Amino acid sequence: MSKTKKGFTIIEVMLFLGITGLMLIGVLGGTYSTIERQRFSDSVRSYSEFLRTVYSEVISPESFGEVDSAGVGNNQSSAVYGKVVTFGNPDDFNDHNIYTATIVGDIYPSSDSDNFISQLGGVRARLYCGSNSAGKQISTTLEEYTPLWEAKIENTNKSPFAGTLIIARSPESGTVRAAYTDELKLNLPNQCQPTDNRASVKFQEFLTDRFNNPASKFRTSGDLEFCVRSANNRTVRGVNLLLESRNTSAITMTSMDGEDNKCR
Repeated sequence: MSKTKKGFTIIEVMLFLGITGLMLIGVLGGTYSTIERQRFSDSVRSYSEFLRTVYSEVISPESFGEVDSAGVGNNQSSAVYGKVVTFGNPDDFNDHNIYTATIVGDIYPSSDSDNFISQLGGVRARLYCGSNSAGKQISTTLEEYTPLWEAKIENTNKSPFAGTLIIARSPESGTVRAAYTDELKLNLPNQCQPTDNRASVKFQEFLTDRFNNPASKFRTSGDLEFCVRSANNRTVRGVNLLLESRNTSAITMTSMDGEDNKCR
């Protein structure tokens, strides 16, 4: 008496493998999407925290430990006023990092203007890029921020954000103020060093150029809108900086799908 052998046909095996493969792809795809969303969220939060940190450093500035040959540091003639934040390297379009440097100036204001930029010009505000004189080198205050996971910082027109942001204390009142212009572009990584202070010279000349009215070139009110875009260009979220604000509450993140997200 013959026995019938039982088993799976080739078609059944192929169907099983096909369904299993599709399920695996779905699981992996969902996992990758979750990781991608988390990375983007980290990028937005990191950038927001970077801006808040700049505000915190302006509110509670640290004085320099030494005095250089130009008299900048812990003395009776100079003061630390705040930070400059630059977006876009005019000499390297592939450099998407953001750079900051410390703003210093004379301790006695020489301007009676109510305008924040005019006041900075009155104290000859400049960048502290270090010193390389008298056989002694003092380090620059230059710092670099790189957006996480290759995120890009854009404006609402979907172009790379470029220009100069000043967050500093008013020489007259001591209150923290912010101002932005897209007309001043500085190459901080190469020109704010102990051996090269061209960025500081350019910054000071821009603020004190009486013929071109530098105060009119800066925005000092309203929202400064940043768009943080993911590396794959699929997701974008806004980060706003209220220029009139005096503290870290100036920084807010917009909702992803809300009407306040002008980056979509």
